[in-house]
Amino acid sequence: MDKDKKSFRATVRAILAEAPDEFNLSELAPQAKIPADEWETAVDSDADFFRDGDRVSRRAGVFRGREFLITPEQWEIDAGILVPGHRFVPYLDPEVFPSEVVLRTGRRRIRTREDKFAVARIIGCFMLLGSEQMLDVLMAESPDNGFLRSGASGDSEVELTVFDLADFYREHDFEEGDALKCEVVDYLAGEVKFSFVSGSDRAASGKRKFISSLDAACEAALREAGDYLDIPEILAKSFFLGGEELKHPAASLDEFIRESLKIVLGSDADGHSGLRVAGGADADDDDAGAAPLPEGLSISSGEIGTLPAMLKATGSAVTPEELDGFILDACATREMDFASVFARAFRHAPEFADAAQEAVFMNAVEDRFEELTQHYDRVDDELKAPLRSDVMEAVEERLEFFSEAASLEHGVEELTPEKLRRLAAVASRIDELLKLLDREDFMPDAHEVEHLEAQLETFLDEQDAAIEALREDFSKPKKQRNDKNE
Repeated sequence: MDKDKKSFRATVRAILAEAPDEFNLSELAPQAKIPADEWETAVDSDADFFRDGDRVSRRAGVFRGREFLITPEQWEIDAGILVPGHRFVPYLDPEVFPSEVVLRTGRRRIRTREDKFAVARIIGCFMLLGSEQMLDVLMAESPDNGFLRSGASGDSEVELTVFDLADFYREHDFEEGDALKCEVVDYLAGEVKFSFVSGSDRAASGKRKFISSLDAACEAALREAGDYLDIPEILAKSFFLGGEELKHPAASLDEFIRESLKIVLGSDADGHSGLRVAGGADADDDDAGAAPLPEGLSISSGEIGTLPAMLKATGSAVTPEELDGFILDACATREMDFASVFARAFRHAPEFADAAQEAVFMNAVEDRFEELTQHYDRVDDELKAPLRSDVMEAVEERLEFFSEAASLEHGVEELTPEKLRRLAAVASRIDELLKLLDREDFMPDAHEVEHLEAQLETFLDEQDAAIEALREDFSKPKKQRNDKNE
């Protein structure tokens, strides 16, 4: 670097050190005779600042007094703890280690304690660190976690420092859906205070609006970052770009990444995890919402990415739309018991690769159940519910057929492929009808419902015919079936 450039940058750094928390670059630059590109380079390379065109903000200023929500998972509530994981990271100085956050409620500082947890249980609390940083944090938590570098399974236990919130949960009769409303007291020291927010006070419309605003901000941050995939940095920049709309939190980071339809977790060709825009030019939406893990760290030998991917990998005959249909039908009939809904949808048990995949699958299905039951609007669903109920009866008939076929000696694999394709085509049309009914913005009148009922009648006739044709295969000698398949 030549002498002039060194002098320029030293002058810029000195001016930036005295700059206010917010300023316009064009207003500050005239203080020294320095080229504009030198100012931009200096600001962009300084981790203490965010820049959006001419607007510059000191990072500590952006997050001073910043409010955000944390929604503990049910197992954390049951255990009386909060796993720090990624929950605080975007809002504090990057040098603050997650479990060294100073957490207070009122005048009381929350104590921490060490305990051991299965990897499959805690991994979701760390996903928004990114695969590389996740492994670094888990390794730094305890020397006993050194085994992670050579690989681990979902049943492997790691030692973590967690916050002891047993008294707080008990005082507030805390349940899933309730939240910790946090506020950054000291950005650099990592001090945060929090209070209780009841789930009943958190409007679904407010959550959707907040997630939509964070979607837009993340998309802008990703567009600016290009190939830079550091998740905490993308999130932090998003809160800067989002402005006032994101200063009043209505959703936690966990709810955001779980419920956003636009921003998903994914990985690049080298396996590095990051956020991306669903359906983007380079996106593979089969991996949308997948949770890339550090190399060598495997929760399961089976598929554990998205719920749709797990449904497919475990041989389930139920589609994501049909699972939603079963849950919403239970809401409409006021029979919102998870075990009953699960038994109805999965009468033919999924084939899991191992216990870890089963645990992840069950958690994913339960999360979907809780999400839909919490947001169910009985008034808006009044006209659609009876038709959906009829659709689900048709789905049950198909599932019952496959369950019956699987229990017979020859099994599903020996059914005529052409006949199976015919049934699959009908099932696809029924699913399209189900997708329509499950859309929140679809509000049919009585005439439209009558038209859809007529459509469903046609589909039912086609499905009955397809199933009857397949039943003929059951009565054929095995050799004849094999000859037909060839």
